[in-house]
Formats: sequence, structure tokens, C-alpha cells
Amino acid sequence: MIKLLICDDNPEITKQIKELISIFEKKYRIKFQIDIKNSGDFILKDNKSYDIAIVDIEMPGINGLRLSEKLKELNSDTIVIVLTSFQNYLDSAMRIHVFRYLSKPIDKNRFYSNLKEAVEEYRLISKTITITNNDEVHLIKTKDILYIENQKYGSIIYTNRGDFYTNIKPKELRQKIDQNECFVFSHNSILINLQNVIDFNKTTIVLRKGNFETISTYISQRKYATFKKAFFDFAGGLK
Repeated sequence: MIKLLICDDNPEITKQIKELISIFEKKYRIKFQIDIKNSGDFILKDNKSYDIAIVDIEMPGINGLRLSEKLKELNSDTIVIVLTSFQNYLDSAMRIHVFRYLSKPIDKNRFYSNLKEAVEEYRLISKTITITNNDEVHLIKTKDILYIENQKYGSIIYTNRGDFYTNIKPKELRQKIDQNECFVFSHNSILINLQNVIDFNKTTIVLRKGNFETISTYISQRKYATFKKAFFDFAGGLK
């Protein structure tokens, strides 16, 4: 069940959003655990974390930006959708990695589109796989995987948490992960997670490791064109 917060100081807005979500739940057969708040001040005494938060910017007391910062301190993966009638908050909202912006009055079609994208993002960043090696069992979030490298008797999985050895080959791991839009081969022996790619050229791929570090691996000439296309398909950018 997806934990969702609606926070707006206008009860009519929270009522409207809850009704829209009820329709969304029936259409897509998704269940949300919904909390409704009419002030951001609740965060001072409630340390509950959320998967998705729909937050009004303009609220008395703790405003939506400060509330979003607090929510991300509790859970860095919280997907924040902000509600605002004002454009002057855009720069501040970008700094806290707001997922989408919804202007008031709320457009139903845009709301449904944004919520659907938020659910897809939640599924993407919350997926885990279980890896066993000898007597060790590791639960790894797929978003934390940097790349997977083929070894003689299995693979090394390079992640933000460290390196993990497994007797499963990269091709089998790709099937196990089942996120083909994210995991692409840059070489016959290297499977890259596009979620963490920050730069690449015809010989090298640079990936973000944690908040401040990077790690590099290589790309083959034969794979470059298909890798480049996969990256831009995933990122939604311009080729």
C-alpha cells in the first residue's frame, strides 16, 4: 500500500484531491493509505514518512517548501507534488527535488497524469531484489545499483552500499530485476543502471555514487549507439 499525504490549509482542496484519488484508485486498482492535514505544523511532532506527498506551498506556519524538506529528511525517496498559485517559488522547489507542480485551480486531467507518473516513479525507486552468496543474504534496492559486471562464475553488483558477489550472470540478473528501461548493456560483460548515469562518451560512463562520489566504467564501440538511444529514451531528453 502506498502511503500518501495531502496537506493544504483549504479543506475544500483536500476534499477535492481525496475524491480525485478515490476515482484514480478504482480505475487503476491501486490502494493508498491517505493522511489529510490542513497545516504543515504536524511535522514537528509526527515523524511519519510518506511515499508520495501532495503539498500546498502557501500555508500559515510551516509552509509547503519547509514541510517538503522535512519529509525528505525522514524519507529521501518521498515523491513531492506541490500545489501553488504562485510561480515565484519555482527555484526553491527545484532545490528540494520536487517531482511535479500543480497549479490551482486543479486541472483533473493533469492531476491524474501527475499522480500516475508519481506511482510509476514510486514503483521504480522502491523495487528490491534478493541476492544470496554462500550463507549471506542481501536485500538490494534496484535504484542503488550502479552497474553489474560479469565474472567467471557469476557477477559483481556495484551499489551505493558496497559491492556484492553472486553466482547469477548479468543477463539473468536483468531478467530478475525486470526494469529493462533502466538496465542496459554498455558492453557484453557490463550492465548499467541508467538511473545513476551522469555522463558518458564513446569510451567511458560516469555514474553517481551517493551524494558526492562518482564511479566510472567503460562502454564498447559496438554498444554506444544503442546505449545512447536507451539513455535518452529513459531520460526523456533531446538526442
